[in-house]
Amino acid sequence: MNAFVALEKLLGRKIDAVLCGEAGGVNSMTPFVVAAATGLPLVDGDGMGRAFPELQMETFALAGVSATPMVLCDDKGNTVTFETVSNRWTERLARAATVEMGGSALLAFYSMSGAKAKECVVRGTLTLCESIGRTLREAKANHGEPVKALASLLQAHNMFEGRIVDIERRTVGGFFRRTVGGFARGKVILNGTDDWKGHEMSIDFQNEFLLAMRDGEVVVTTPDLISLVDAETGLAVTTDSLRYGQRLVCLAYPCNPMWRTPLGIEVAGPRYFKYDVDYQPLAAAE
Repeated sequence: MNAFVALEKLLGRKIDAVLCGEAGGVNSMTPFVVAAATGLPLVDGDGMGRAFPELQMETFALAGVSATPMVLCDDKGNTVTFETVSNRWTERLARAATVEMGGSALLAFYSMSGAKAKECVVRGTLTLCESIGRTLREAKANHGEPVKALASLLQAHNMFEGRIVDIERRTVGGFFRRTVGGFARGKVILNGTDDWKGHEMSIDFQNEFLLAMRDGEVVVTTPDLISLVDAETGLAVTTDSLRYGQRLVCLAYPCNPMWRTPLGIEVAGPRYFKYDVDYQPLAAAE
């Protein structure tokens, strides 16, 4: 609410509705809190249709919306406002401030008109999240197969099943030592089980999963979605909760079409993250 109120002051007008920046992790839930506290409508959509690690990686940005004016708040009561020359600079400066704030901050940004939002929101992602939860809950209650039910809902490919045998994390010293430049970067290695026995998959991540290789061959890259889920429950396993020995399934499914434009691939494709591969669109599973 501190960020919300501060942004209203910067804008010099009342905010009419709340919109999620991304449909992933805690960032998909904080707008619910603000909407409930203010009584404002919460738009059924977001600016990614997934999660990305950097602030300029928004469909809003692809449509020319500025991330600033932006407000960044921490749990100590500090508030920082930003007016930047580009959304990429917003990311760089806000990331540095977040590190100093202890690695966690809340923000309000990408203010836009309702007409502009209609152009660039990835629609229906909040109801999709609700459907995912319901699908997993009902599969468990009916003694079904949660991963298969989830894959069917998302039209996702089952890319691999295996156990984690190694997790490589890049670290720096100090209190924020598990991250590099404000990111959790690394790679997870899985050895195949069942139908995938004798095969290996490696997945690179930077807060989110970015590139998957099976037996040394690239099989899916950002901006398409790579998800690791628990093989028994279908529940998501995020990059920070990866543990040795976990039995996981790798699901992959197509990103929103806005990310498949030349600008979308430039902003969030594999070459942006320094991978020497071109983006090859993943088709939806039948």
